[in-house]
Parts: sequence; C-alpha cells; structure tokens
Amino acid sequence: MTKVLAALGATADEVADTLLAGGWTGLREDGLACPVSKYVVSVLPDIEVAATSFQRIKVISTRGETVDASLPDGAAEFVTAFDTGSYDELAATLTRADGEAIDEIER
Repeated sequence: MTKVLAALGATADEVADTLLAGGWTGLREDGLACPVSKYVVSVLPDIEVAATSFQRIKVISTRGETVDASLPDGAAEFVTAFDTGSYDELAATLTRADGEAIDEIER
C-alpha cells in the first residue's frame, strides 16, 4: 500500500493530477468516498474498504484484515485541501433521482 500511495505524487497538486487523470472523484469530508480512498480500492484488488482522514488511511482487505497507516505528505496535503474546498474538478456531486443536486443540508 505504501508504494501505491507514493505513486499518487509528492505534493497535493501532483496527487490531484494523478487522480484526475485516472478519473477518481469523490465527496468532500467523506473518508469512504474520498478520491484517495476510491483510488486505493480501485488499484489494490484485495482491498474492500478504504477510509481516509487528514493524516491517515484505514483499509480492510477482502479477508477482513485491517491496516491503519499514515498517509504520505502529498496525499495528506491533498485530503486536507480537498476537504476544505480545493480541487473542484475532483468533487463529485450527489444527485436525487430527478437529477437535482443534493446540498449539504440534505445529505
């Protein structure tokens, strides 16, 4: 997992570029739906769940094993910046069945 996270990039901007190139978008302030979490689940086939926080990532394998690790600096900087409003191009929008956006109050 260390190599996979390091491959994202050394800075928040490099991480954002990698995620954008791969099509990994996500929701702000949602550790399970963060673009970094989605990336990890996508590229590591034995990972079933990944959840990020500002400095850490917790993963659960398909065998039920849990690993809690520090995020590399670039990924940690990205998560902080993303959750506080940066990198709009990586922010997914929740919508209702009729296609209307769901705002934060409804979530």
